Amino acid sequence: MSAPQQMPSDRPELHVLDVPDLGRYEARLGEERELAGLIDYRLATDFIVLTHTEVLEGFEGQGIGSRLVRAALEDLRERKIAVIPRCPFIVAWLQKHPEQHDVLFRPLEAPEPDEPSTA
Repeated sequence: MSAPQQMPSDRPELHVLDVPDLGRYEARLGEERELAGLIDYRLATDFIVLTHTEVLEGFEGQGIGSRLVRAALEDLRERKIAVIPRCPFIVAWLQKHPEQHDVLFRPLEAPEPDEPSTA
């Protein structure tokens, strides 16, 4: 992915890169390109499985995870690669962003209810 994601001007620029040799997307901050977060994946012929999202210690609470997910999905959409989310963070993010479901390999599974249904 070549275009970095822009952050507000008072924060360092966020760069999201696909690193196929490591099987992950990386979120890197600032001119030093310090690693701030990642999404691990497994690439198959017809789809990609997003398995794990992690924001590194010291970078939590800055929205990096959400911005990383959005940028990865935009890249995969452009490359016409369907997504199977297995990471709970990505599934929860997608539940809040139904406008992003067009990139899914199959419909997002309904969340588990808190309690069993009595009906």
